[in-house]
Amino acid sequence: MTQEHIGKYLSIARRAHSSLLDQKLKPYDISHGQVLLLIALYRNDGICQQTISEIYNLNKAAVGRGIKKLKSIGFITKETDPEDRRRQLIYLTAKAKEFQPKLKEILSSVEAEMKQDLTKKEVETFFKVIKKICNNLDVEINNK
Repeated sequence: MTQEHIGKYLSIARRAHSSLLDQKLKPYDISHGQVLLLIALYRNDGICQQTISEIYNLNKAAVGRGIKKLKSIGFITKETDPEDRRRQLIYLTAKAKEFQPKLKEILSSVEAEMKQDLTKKEVETFFKVIKKICNNLDVEINNK
């Protein structure tokens, strides 16, 4: 009998989640990679790229690519920080603000699909276990 590996299933689930999210976001010219950036800006409009990188523990290059994409589709603008002219502050456009309810709807529908055959107890157990795994890997869970 072969041994099961948690990492294998985490990887499969993450890729399937990203694929489903990409499918639902495709009509809006957005991918799963931009979702965290939008969420950070919905919560705190006018932050800089460095802050977004720190919130989600993402590398600056990945955040930079996401910001470039969001700017190209008219979801964000960048302005020089008046307090530190070396920094660019990122702001949501009206188009991005209008998209927020749709994004929430999409995220809720993906979450519902993932939980569709699970009991409340199974979901609670999953969260308990995944949080322990994150702790074992020295990953700080940030609910921002």
